Amino acid sequence: MSYTRSASVQQMIDNAETKLLIYFLDGNVRTQYGRHNFKSNRPARNPRAVEIRRHERSIAKNAPFIKVAMIYDLRDGHEIARFKKGQWL
Repeated sequence: MSYTRSASVQQMIDNAETKLLIYFLDGNVRTQYGRHNFKSNRPARNPRAVEIRRHERSIAKNAPFIKVAMIYDLRDGHEIARFKKGQWL
């Protein structure tokens, strides 16, 4: 089965500066790409910081169910932060 993303979703992924990869305790995996515009579609001064903060909030909300979570910088491919066993490493 092949999945084709809509143009708006693909544009959001292309514009993202960070990616969050979450491995849950039940075996599920989720990938979330950064979204750096505010609700009013006003651009952020520091889009990378906005995306990282949103990823951290998502991890905090799901912390009891997370085995490992990693935030990556999409520009250079390096890992920015790692969350494991309820702690930031």
